[in-house]
Amino acid sequence: MIRPSRPGTSVRARPSSGDDEQLLTAWQHTAEVRSDPELLAALTTDHGADHGQVPDPREVG
Repeated sequence: MIRPSRPGTSVRARPSSGDDEQLLTAWQHTAEVRSDPELLAALTTDHGADHGQVPDPREVG
């Protein structure tokens, strides 16, 4: 991946980091959801149901 080192300076190549890969994966999943109208509606519609308190994942074991 190529990124500018500082605004207004030349670009330099640098190895992609794990954070970059995670960001691109998240972006890809967002694009997939937004491109499917049924899935987007299912994930963004208020279904009017409250399923109660969510347990803290650190306490579930």
